[in-house]
Amino acid sequence: MKKILSLLSLALVLAFSSCIEQNYPTWSGAVVEFQDAVVRAPAPGVTYPRITVANTVGTVNLQVNLVAAQRTADETITFKVVPAGTTGVAGTDFTVTGSLVIPANSSTANAVVTIPNTGALGGSVDVLLELEGNAQIPASANHKQVQIRITRPNPAP
Repeated sequence: MKKILSLLSLALVLAFSSCIEQNYPTWSGAVVEFQDAVVRAPAPGVTYPRITVANTVGTVNLQVNLVAAQRTADETITFKVVPAGTTGVAGTDFTVTGSLVIPANSSTANAVVTIPNTGALGGSVDVLLELEGNAQIPASANHKQVQIRITRPNPAP
């Protein structure tokens, strides 16, 4: 009798635990985002991360991610300098191109910020960058901004 109950219990368990079709929703949109905005915590009091570099670094490459299926053609993505979070002077403290190209069949590209050596002036300046995307690919609402703080050594006494 115990054997029959055990077999019946096993049969019931197997019958009621069969495979259930899982219909998970999938996202089919597309956005671009700064990698640093994804992996770094926001700076105190703002919603974006701050990356500190010396004015002798030369260039800063900020990885931009395409969060979508890879495209079969190149995608030109634009970005801008946000005046509200920028204290540096474009052309003097930094230079940006304002666009980047994500190659076909790729998911990343770099936004390049050139930082000339301004010498020992002391203090620091900031530049806040914001992704704009393009007509088909908007910028991620939460990861579209990143700030670079450019430190300058103090002058010799």
